[in-house]
Amino acid sequence: MRSAEPAPSGFYAPEPYSAQWSWIGLALLIVVAAWYGWIWWCSTRPPGVGIPPRITPDRLTRIRADYIQQIDLVVAQTRSGQLSQRRAHQQVSVLVRHFVQEVSGIRAPTMTLTDLNSSGDRLGTVSHVVGILYPGEFDPKDTATVAGAATVAKEVVARWS
Repeated sequence: MRSAEPAPSGFYAPEPYSAQWSWIGLALLIVVAAWYGWIWWCSTRPPGVGIPPRITPDRLTRIRADYIQQIDLVVAQTRSGQLSQRRAHQQVSVLVRHFVQEVSGIRAPTMTLTDLNSSGDRLGTVSHVVGILYPGEFDPKDTATVAGAATVAKEVVARWS
């Protein structure tokens, strides 16, 4: 290192940076680039793709019966006035989507109707049910009835494999 003696003109020469700061800066740039790369990789995967769980036929039968029972409960609560038609449509949609996720591993609860429609034949029946439920969920007036949509939803649950 140089001594801090003034030059003949009276000015001090600048001190050089330590090499460690260059390495620290380079490491920070690599960390930021890796972060952006990880975010890009996570956001470019197809939506709803997951690892399908291993499910036994007995468990599938129990899951189907449970979800059909829950859909029937939503319809009964709607008939008794405990749930509005809009809330019932929303709950049936959530039930169908969670059933698909539990049975197949597809993250249907986070998918929009457009995502479901673009997923191909595998989710065709689910997108059909969700398409039937959408007007009841989002219509400004609470006019749609959940009974017909619940019947279609139960058919999807009963036939899904």
